[in-house]
Amino acid sequence: MKLRFRFESVECIAEIFEDFVPETVKAIRKALPIKSTVNRWGDEIYFETGIDCDKEENSKEVVEIGDVAYWIPGKSICLFFGKTPISDEFIRPASAVNVIGKIFDFKGLRNVREGEVVVVEEIK
Repeated sequence: MKLRFRFESVECIAEIFEDFVPETVKAIRKALPIKSTVNRWGDEIYFETGIDCDKEENSKEVVEIGDVAYWIPGKSICLFFGKTPISDEFIRPASAVNVIGKIFDFKGLRNVREGEVVVVEEIK
């Protein structure tokens, strides 16, 4: 499955790993399209989805550049394109996240500002 993230200033596409996080992906797919407001935390974009999914699947406390994840406590989707304020030599989310996919062209995400609207939709 592929998801398109449309921000006011840029858009990007992510490949979603359905086999590694089936329950999380099922909950996200059911909620699509998602419209939300961007928050920034260093070089992480996250936005609330309202999705209730509390199962830890493929959960990680260290992520890689380009990772797309679901953050259970914040009911949010997170896009990582660099270090967060608590990163050391590794990229660290606020707490463990379910890594659900990868964005390969994430350079434009640096231009996304806090408060922008984001729309997430599946690409068929």
